[in-house]
Amino acid sequence: MNDIAATPPQNQNGPYDDGGPAGERPRDPMAQAMADISGIGEASSAFSGELQQRMKDPKFKAAYDRYHNGGWDFFQDSNNPKPGEYCSALYTKGEAMVRISGPGSGYDGALLTFSGPNITGSPEVKKLKVTLDQSDGTSQSVQAFNYQLPGEAYASIAFAMPTIEAGLAEMKETLGFDVLVNGKSVLKIDWHDGLAARKQLESCLSKRKAS
Repeated sequence: MNDIAATPPQNQNGPYDDGGPAGERPRDPMAQAMADISGIGEASSAFSGELQQRMKDPKFKAAYDRYHNGGWDFFQDSNNPKPGEYCSALYTKGEAMVRISGPGSGYDGALLTFSGPNITGSPEVKKLKVTLDQSDGTSQSVQAFNYQLPGEAYASIAFAMPTIEAGLAEMKETLGFDVLVNGKSVLKIDWHDGLAARKQLESCLSKRKAS
């Protein structure tokens, strides 16, 4: 995803003024997703006998397989969003997460957000210099947003994109990411089925244009 990690706009906290870290978020699909994968992670480290017993439950087995193989979820990441606002595609694999989220309300940009257990952060949104290495050979060092929302198991690092269209144009079927802070890797993740995810996002975004 060439040039997807743009420097955040000056004097702007991105979409956080409406449904983001600075606002009230009683509906939080990210918190639920983090809780789900954290629970699967704990189960994965259980004794083999206990794990084998739990694998007899089809729902648990499906979640366990997804945890190890990776998969996408799609939602609108805000409270009572209008059609086509805050369209989000979330990919999780193990305890690593990457989310592409589109514009909403008065925010016209988009975000590429990484969340995981090795990322640290606080409820206060801060700017942090981060390097993003990608499996397609792209490497960028830019200022990114860093925070941990109340109720969420993991902290996040979010890269601002100038437009959601710019991000969608660079989505590939498979793509890997390595997020580094002070030269140390804090999250690695690689996705598959990126083109199908792009279509889902485009479908959500088209409702905003039509409304």
